[in-house]
Parts: sequence; C-alpha cells; structure tokens
Amino acid sequence: MFDKPLYLRGFQPARRNRVTVSLGVVFVIGILVVNYLVFFRSEGTVEPTLDQRLARPVAVPDPSALPEPVPEKPRLPPVTNLVEGRMIRGENGSRTLVRLGADPYSAGRALAAVSRFVNMRTLRIGQRWKMDLRPDGVIQRLVFPVDRVKYIEAVLDDEGSYVSRRREIETDKELIQVACMIRDSLYNSLDRCGVERAVGRLATRMLEGQIDFFTDSRRGDVLRMIVVKESIDGKFLRWGMVRGLLYEGRAVTASAFPVEGEKGVKYYDAQGQSVIRPFLRSPVRYTRVSSRYSERRLHPILHNYTPHRALDYAAPIGTSVYSVGEGTVSFRGWKGASGRLVVIRHANGFQSYYAHLHRIAKGLRVGDHVSRGTFIGTVGKSGRATGPHLHFAVARDGKFVNPDELLTAPGPSIAEDEKMDFMAYVGRMVGRLKALSVRGADGSRS
Repeated sequence: MFDKPLYLRGFQPARRNRVTVSLGVVFVIGILVVNYLVFFRSEGTVEPTLDQRLARPVAVPDPSALPEPVPEKPRLPPVTNLVEGRMIRGENGSRTLVRLGADPYSAGRALAAVSRFVNMRTLRIGQRWKMDLRPDGVIQRLVFPVDRVKYIEAVLDDEGSYVSRRREIETDKELIQVACMIRDSLYNSLDRCGVERAVGRLATRMLEGQIDFFTDSRRGDVLRMIVVKESIDGKFLRWGMVRGLLYEGRAVTASAFPVEGEKGVKYYDAQGQSVIRPFLRSPVRYTRVSSRYSERRLHPILHNYTPHRALDYAAPIGTSVYSVGEGTVSFRGWKGASGRLVVIRHANGFQSYYAHLHRIAKGLRVGDHVSRGTFIGTVGKSGRATGPHLHFAVARDGKFVNPDELLTAPGPSIAEDEKMDFMAYVGRMVGRLKALSVRGADGSRS
C-alpha cells in the first residue's frame, strides 16, 4: 500500500519564531544605547571636585532689596488693681480672696500654688493678703507676707499656670566694722567705743560656745567684728550676715566666719568647727566659780578632805538655770544632801546634774525631752549648802568626770569639699579684721 518511503519533519509555528527574533533585536539595541551613553556622552560632562564646588561664588541677595521685617507688637501687661485685705473670723484663704473680689476658680488655683510653701490649715485670723487683680476677677499675682521681709509670691504665667516662689524685699545694707578693746565689762567697753550694745549681744550669742564671758574675758582683750546692718525706709530691721568675728583674748581666742548654703548661713570658727556647740559653756549666769572640780578638797561643812567632782557656780537665789544640752529628764525631786535636784540624760552616755535648786521648773517631769538652753529651775541653797549656788556635775557611763569634758565638746566640722575655700576666706577676713583701728584703748569714750 505504501510504495514510497515516508519522511517526518519537526513542527514549529511561524509566529513563535518571529517573536524570538524580535526580542533578540531589542536586546542588542539596548546594549548599544547603554554603551553609547556611558562611553561617549559622559566624556563631555565631568563631575566638579569638592574644591571646585567650594570656590564657586554664591549669590548674596542685596539687603536693600529684602522686605522690611514686620516689628512684633510689644506684649502689654494686663491691667490690674492692687487689692489688700486680712482674713476675718469664719474665713479660710479662698473665702477671703473671693470676698476681696477674686474669681473663685482663680483664687483656688493661686492658693494651690502658694500652698507649696505654706500649710493653709495653719492660717489665722488677721493673715494679710495682697493681689494684683484683673477686672474680670482673675488673680495676676498673689502675695502671702511671711514677715517684714520674706513673702511667698504666685504669678500667672503666659501659659495660664501659677508659678510660686519665695521672695524677699530688698533692704538697705550698711557694713558695720568694730574693733574695740575690753576695759571692764563687754557692754561698757562697747559703749565707750561708740558701738551699739546689740552688737555685743550678737557677738556673745555667736561665741558663747567658745568663750565664757564671765571667766574668760580679760582687760585688754580686743573684739573685732564686721557685720551687715539692714534697714527699710531708714528704720532698723535686723542684723544681717556676720562677715567675720574675732575675739583676741589673753585667756582664750574665739572666732566665727560664715558659710552660705542652700539652707542658709552657718558659722564656723577659724579651725572649721561649728560655732554651735552641742552644750552650753555654763548652765547659769553666775557671779563666780566658787569651787572647781577636784579629787581632794576641804569640805566647807564637814571640814575634811573629800573629792569635789563638780563645779559650783555662785549666783543669787532665783537666778535661772538651763539645761546645758539636749536630753531627757531622768530625775527631778529631793535627793538628800543635794537638795532639789534635776538629772538630765544626754547622748553618748553623759548625764548632767543640777543640785541645791531653790525651785524646779513648773511642769518639768521625768521623761520630758529638753533642748539646749531649756529652763529647768532656779539657783538656791537646798540640801547641804553654805550659801546659794548651783552644784553642777557631769557623769559619763555612771562615773563622774570633769564637767569641762562636756562643756567644751566641739561642734561638727565643715564639709571636706568646702574646707579649702573656707580657709582661704578666713585668711583674707582675719587680715581685714586685724587691719581695723582699735578704739577704747585709752579708756575714754570714742
């Protein structure tokens, strides 16, 4: 049936062949275009270097061609009226401010700002208020006077919040410089030198931990002092900072110099010890020391030699007696030969004894806490005594010791990081104090 041989051919559609050829042509053309752009066109545009770009001049606009800046309108302070008033019976701070014309909401917010520094529950009748009040009742500024100089201020800021802070009225300050020779008593000597007695009271208060002015002061000693005197409208207000205080004595030398900190001014002696000692130099303002601490003393009544482990301060009956330091009353009452006695327990195992009292302070009981300088009774001669005096004794861990061990205990030292600057200040101020001319040396009034 099949006489001739059969030949088979591979089948490939004509359309697919045309598409393949077209894609190949496009690919070749693309390669040629890229090569042309890279190798031929780039030769005419060379990228400038950094130095060339920095050297290229920059066009600066002419200032005269610029438009004039529009000036900002000054923000004028709001119109306010000064309103003052006092708290009356039945009012609190908010009611007082509302009565004076303040908007209740504004009053509450201003008082909340002031309460950062003031406990509003402690306000009393008569408390003064000052405020700058807007016509709509909004408080622009609220002032809470603390004393003649200090006050708390709350001010409404641009964001509508009240900002409070402590402030002080600016005072007139005068520098008082004193160099006075002691001829008899401190106060008489200051009078002779033309110095106010208040300066003497200030000096004795600052030096009481270093000097016993009843026994340590000698004729010819010199008190040197530089202090700020503050006034308002020509009227004396207070004594300000003591810039330097130096007592040059034959028996003792004492000093006080200031260090300002966040909590105010503290004073230290020339060695950097606090002038505030933990104990007073004596528990009573006495006439003289009639008997000192001794291991062997002829007893004025028993007429034999016995230890006298105390200090006897002779003083008139009724002279006030004070606790020499902070502590707790451990005994009060009658104690045999000691008569009326008060015993105070202090820190570090110390106890102080006050014997032969005329009377004990009313209300003073065992267990009461007392501070340095608390009144505990009066001088007398109760018990076995030949005359009015205070028998003052000190024990440590149950054993009597010389009272000077307690009375001359130093205060805390200045911080180490402040000591170098402090000692430099002391050196400068001592030189300035010693350069002052001494008055009263001839015994006549200045």
